[in-house]
Amino acid sequence: MQITTQKRSRNCRSAGWSWLLLAGALSGCGSSESLSPPLLPIGELHQAEGLGKDGDLTISAPSTIVNRYAVLATSARPGDKTITLSSTAGLGIDALLPLAVDDLLLIIQMQGADIDTSNTANYGSVIDLRSAGRYEFIGVTSIDQAAGQISVYSGCGGLKNSYEASGHVQVIRVPQYKNLQVSTGASIVAPAWNGQIGGLVALQVSDAVTIDGSIDVTGLGFRGGLRNPHPTQRVPGVGAYYRAMNALDGGNRGEGIAGYTTEYQLSGAFGRGAAANGGGGGNRIGAGGGGGGGGGSDMLWNGQGVMPQTVPGAALAWPLDPGFDANRTMFVGGGRGGYSYSSAALDPTMIAPGDMTWGDDFRRERGGLGGRPTPNDPTSRVFLGGGGGSGDDYQSTSGAGGRGGGLVFIDARSVAGTGKIVASGTSGQAATSTGSGAGGGGGGGTVVVATSTTLDGISIIASGADGGSQQSATTGAAGPGGGGGGGFVTTSISTTVVPQVTAGIGGSTTSTDMTLFPRNGASDGAPGQVVQAALGPYAGAPYCSIADLGITMTATPSQAHEREPFRIDIAVSNLGPGISGNAQVALDLPTGITVQSTDTQSWSCRQTTKQLICKISSLPIGSAPVIGVTFVPTLGEKSMSFSATVSAPTTDLQMDNNTASLTVDNPNPLVARPAGGGFGCSVLGTTSGATGHGLWLIGIAVGVLRLSRRRGSAVDGRLFG
Repeated sequence: MQITTQKRSRNCRSAGWSWLLLAGALSGCGSSESLSPPLLPIGELHQAEGLGKDGDLTISAPSTIVNRYAVLATSARPGDKTITLSSTAGLGIDALLPLAVDDLLLIIQMQGADIDTSNTANYGSVIDLRSAGRYEFIGVTSIDQAAGQISVYSGCGGLKNSYEASGHVQVIRVPQYKNLQVSTGASIVAPAWNGQIGGLVALQVSDAVTIDGSIDVTGLGFRGGLRNPHPTQRVPGVGAYYRAMNALDGGNRGEGIAGYTTEYQLSGAFGRGAAANGGGGGNRIGAGGGGGGGGGSDMLWNGQGVMPQTVPGAALAWPLDPGFDANRTMFVGGGRGGYSYSSAALDPTMIAPGDMTWGDDFRRERGGLGGRPTPNDPTSRVFLGGGGGSGDDYQSTSGAGGRGGGLVFIDARSVAGTGKIVASGTSGQAATSTGSGAGGGGGGGTVVVATSTTLDGISIIASGADGGSQQSATTGAAGPGGGGGGGFVTTSISTTVVPQVTAGIGGSTTSTDMTLFPRNGASDGAPGQVVQAALGPYAGAPYCSIADLGITMTATPSQAHEREPFRIDIAVSNLGPGISGNAQVALDLPTGITVQSTDTQSWSCRQTTKQLICKISSLPIGSAPVIGVTFVPTLGEKSMSFSATVSAPTTDLQMDNNTASLTVDNPNPLVARPAGGGFGCSVLGTTSGATGHGLWLIGIAVGVLRLSRRRGSAVDGRLFG
């Protein structure tokens, strides 16, 4: 057997070194080889994950804020090694102080998506996410407070993403604890998102997080649509506005990834259209606001929400609704707001919305559409929950939309306890008179928990909130608010923790005209999304780390024999200086080889026609569990060549040890030749453990001649003609 492996093990770091040589490889450590690459500070070579530089902390008080928040002043691009922060007091470097070298930053763009602005139901559909939701973690190398600039790790090439300052980019100091304890009755929170900062908690803990209290960002996400007060009596039966410039034409929509009032004003700030994950505002006259969107795919979105069949009057009233679809079984996003104002005491289970006999605005289907869910992906984008839309107003009695849930991000070895992580929305406000609509509930937020060993005991909740009620006089009715959509939760390991991403329910009216159908058109939101996708350091999000990965292969036995199985062990190591994760081994397979079995503790493997691909989420400094693969030799091949390559999203400056090749010889391979068509012979191999072989002779005459040669008890051939 011939083995060729490329692997170098060296230890070039000592306690006294403050600088480390970077070469195309760290070749010739301590040798006389010529090294031309420049010297870089050791702080630029590794991500700060796992440093535990902020020590142990016990949170014993409620509403404790552990992050610090600033605003990016100028747009940044991939490769940038310096970022410039706002010069406004409280939003610049001063807001992050004290700040030091190797402190960890989270950079995240909150908004900036482009949406459809047509006056149709398509209003608010996302045309281009741009950099909305993009985020990454990176460390600090220097601070220039006078210039308002921070230099970040450059050893990995600087920033990984583009960020548009107009999309409201936060720069957040992330504490790096060794252990974190949140005591019973205590809580970690964030400032509420205000259009510039806040809305999220981010933690990096090298060892254990114990939550007996809570980490709570309920209602700290995107803002609900504000009440749009006006005293003017309006002409009934006018308009179906998805977006309008006139304040008389509807309520305000909730905030989402496309912006808020300033951005909405460019195309029409009022109307029932849902702007991405922000719920639409109720239309004239008196319709309810739509619920905000949470997590999931928007491919099934139609804005109508879930029309529950268990509420009073549902079986007869919902089929009369213009948006009812009896064949629809899958729903996403926020719930729709309830119908516009009516004054007649009729039977809502018999007379459809929009019938002129309802009086006033004819009880039209004009509620704000439910917000769309957002495509959270921990490897690239995460979002706050969408705000609910406000109800249409008369004389300042409408309900404002509820706020969306915030975002919690935890990177730790383990998370356990008896407490909870909560990122739910808040309920829409009630309408306090007959002629106004109520607000939609806020959408659920986002929770990302990336652990390498344990997730146990705690509760994780990212639910949508309920729509507001429509508090009517004894007669007459208007629209309640739609429920918010459930949020997004992702974890890294299988666990007994069952996250809750339930939807908010639609509001109801107290009008005596609607006792047979109190929902009066307000629908529920849809549940959110739970996935096991937070794999590797920082849940797979971009971060700066340099890790020298190496790979070797060995075969047992060293030489194959006929069709007897043999095993190849693939050993992967991380020589540092930083951690790595989401590593992949690609093993090229010889043509005709059979993979009999794999022994892949901690690795997840799949086979293609030409390769065996194995992945592992966490790769700390040291050796990973061995990948063992058992093969059955290829028929007729005297040698079989294998090549394996290890790779990871982290930067590897020394690539000469990332590939290993190995040749396994088989001096006496068995050969199979097809039978028939004259005279030929075929040798078939034995099953696992067999020691014999057979010779088939096939003649042109009718008959069967079998010549077999056995060793031991193996039967290994047949002859037929």
